[in-house]
Amino acid sequence: MFRTALVTAMLVAAAAAQAEPDYSRILDAETFSFENGETDRAVLVANGDSSSDLYIYLDLQSASDGKAPKPALVKKDAAWDGGIWGSRPSLETSAKGSLLIKSENSGAGRDRWSQTLTVVYRNRQFIVAGLTREAYDTLAPESGHSCDLNFLSGKGKKDGKAIDVKTPAMKLADWSDGDLPKECNF
Repeated sequence: MFRTALVTAMLVAAAAAQAEPDYSRILDAETFSFENGETDRAVLVANGDSSSDLYIYLDLQSASDGKAPKPALVKKDAAWDGGIWGSRPSLETSAKGSLLIKSENSGAGRDRWSQTLTVVYRNRQFIVAGLTREAYDTLAPESGHSCDLNFLSGKGKKDGKAIDVKTPAMKLADWSDGDLPKECNF
């Protein structure tokens, strides 16, 4: 009986921890609209493990019943977080209402890079629609590389030259920086 109660309590605690961010560790938040006219919010929270978690809330106006809104998506390890200046992730929105998840290493070591994921909301899914990435070695800056990919149109650029993008758009929940498309893996 005690063991069942303990397991149940642990599962409830784990579910609660995933549903609500640690507000003392918020790195950035963005209030915007995923092109639907409703008030949506994205919150980026340091998770203490060299990355940050993303919480996306939809239609905050409907959640005015006094209860805390529930996230529509919790994406663990959404962006790398180096913990110091020049390596903290951030959020922005594009003029078209897309969420931009930005991460970088511009402040430490010789391998410098920046990355922006473009996230859209289509058919009740959060989709990675694009990736922009730049990288260079501070000891050999002329050896830098860049890519700008649009997964929805299948068009992009690598090192300034037009390319066809073979990687299809995917759900944000399935995205991993560890599996970058070959066009941006340099």
